[in-house]
Amino acid sequence: MSTRRGRALALAITFALGACTSGSESADAPNPTGATSETGSVSAAQDIMALDGFSSLDPGTYFIDPDLDPATPLRVTYEIRAEGWQQWIGAAKFAGDGHVGLSITIVSNLVTHGCRDHAWADPPVGPSVDDLAAGLSELAPFRVTSGPEDVSIYGHQGTYLELTVPEDQPFSDDGIFIGCDEGTLKSWVASIDAGEPGDAFYGYTGPGYTEEFWILDVEGTRLMIAAERSPGSPSEDLEELRAILDSIRIEP
Repeated sequence: MSTRRGRALALAITFALGACTSGSESADAPNPTGATSETGSVSAAQDIMALDGFSSLDPGTYFIDPDLDPATPLRVTYEIRAEGWQQWIGAAKFAGDGHVGLSITIVSNLVTHGCRDHAWADPPVGPSVDDLAAGLSELAPFRVTSGPEDVSIYGHQGTYLELTVPEDQPFSDDGIFIGCDEGTLKSWVASIDAGEPGDAFYGYTGPGYTEEFWILDVEGTRLMIAAERSPGSPSEDLEELRAILDSIRIEP
């Protein structure tokens, strides 16, 4: 993520979460139905990137242009049906000891090492779905906790995998990953980071933080959808995240 958005997320997590607790439920696999409920029509969807960073979101229908290029037709629409969610490259929610989030973006690269070397990989990760899935699977210090496996979802083919911050990853009570550059873990490079070398997603709140990835081939474009959760995320927040995932519609 960009430095401004990344630091905003890190601060929001710090103030909203404190120390992470252990044990959380998994967001169930999406059962997509399309964004067509009573909260709003696709035509009335709001552009999530036109809103202020981390501003509160009203229940309704939103869309994101994952590659941030208005000249390309790719657009992802989804519904938020509950209060308490905030603007992000998808949506994010902070409540008590939990953080859940949805990221929808084009990933161009990964960091060299999630803890010790946040420089972008050189050569960069390859362009295919399998390239990104393999790169994430091999990115230290994260551990694969499910997959990779082939999936067909949202009308497209791709790969699913789940990564988790290891429980034995050194972490301090004040939210610092001990021994890591900048005291953070970093991973994937989103389209919003393209102009800031070395920046990448670093919203990890501590050991046990988990990301579920759906990496899809959308007519030749590699789209990444990630569902994120910290240990201790309330079950109702995970249910709301599941509902958002279920509502996703990819255009064209």
